[in-house]
Amino acid sequence: MELSNIEKLLEKYFEGETTISEEEKLKVYFTGEDVSPDLEKYKPLFEYFSQESTVAPTRNITLKKNRKSWYYSIGIAASIALAVGLFFTKTAPEPNHDLGTYDDPEIALEETKKILNMVSQYMNEGKEGLVYLKEFENTKNKFIK
Repeated sequence: MELSNIEKLLEKYFEGETTISEEEKLKVYFTGEDVSPDLEKYKPLFEYFSQESTVAPTRNITLKKNRKSWYYSIGIAASIALAVGLFFTKTAPEPNHDLGTYDDPEIALEETKKILNMVSQYMNEGKEGLVYLKEFENTKNKFIK
């Protein structure tokens, strides 16, 4: 086989793009006697693959069945049954729900202002903790430059 053809096959082989027949050609070439001196470094690789393909197992290995898997299967099935049961169980809504609606627009405006003020207070309380993060960031930047 031509040296340039072997080099192309080797390149394809190391890219993982060869077919089984092309790999067989490489194995035949490198296990033969007339290997090019500049490709001699690949000969042990293909000889190893050739030798290891003939190795047979020395004993049979049997795997024991895990009896705990039965319990896991029952647990998973019970969980699924519970989830499906909860999904399909519907409770009737109570007919007298106070939805917070107002007939007078002025009262609705005042209630909305109160609620937005409360949300604003909670947001400001949460934002106070971020000051410590800014201080941490400044200190970190002093040490890491």
